[in-house]
Amino acid sequence: MKNKLFILTLFLMVISCKTQVIGTLEQFEECSMRPNHDEGCPDLENITYVKDTNNRLDKLVGIWKGNYNGKQYEIKLEKKVNYKDEPTDALSWDMIIGRIQVKDNSGTIIYSSMNKPDNDTYFWGYNFQKRSYVMHFVGNYDCLESGDVFIETRIVNPNEMTLYYSQDKDGFLNPAKCPNFSTDVPLLPTQKMILIKQ
Repeated sequence: MKNKLFILTLFLMVISCKTQVIGTLEQFEECSMRPNHDEGCPDLENITYVKDTNNRLDKLVGIWKGNYNGKQYEIKLEKKVNYKDEPTDALSWDMIIGRIQVKDNSGTIIYSSMNKPDNDTYFWGYNFQKRSYVMHFVGNYDCLESGDVFIETRIVNPNEMTLYYSQDKDGFLNPAKCPNFSTDVPLLPTQKMILIKQ
């Protein structure tokens, strides 16, 4: 009797578990390049986990440093496996979570997310666009500082990475919290900069 009860319990547990349907970063990258990608990709709707099957994210992981326009940048990139922002999210990803520290030319820290938890760094990425990994960054949102960051390791030297920030500048400007908006300089460079892996 105990065996039958155990088998029945095990059977019910197996049935109640939702099967994980795995897709790849490459599939979602291809989807984003389709002419009708805004309509979604019906062939990928059942996927519950987007996996880095070819380990493309691994080359980005580490601490990267560089200088640009008098500022010193330190960027820490970590690979998260089967990551969900919230436990209830239907879709999980292998993705990069980033942390940034920026110092001015006198060495004073003007921005740092180094000690923030994963869901509070405001610097994350989901996928590639050809050779570039596309991340999203939110700095001082009151000054409309948010946008996409394109990072890419160099083919000839994988210990060098280029970074380019494309600022959105859309949203609601709060003049009380950003009185110098017209002269505000973005935290990240809007021209390509070089970072060196440490």
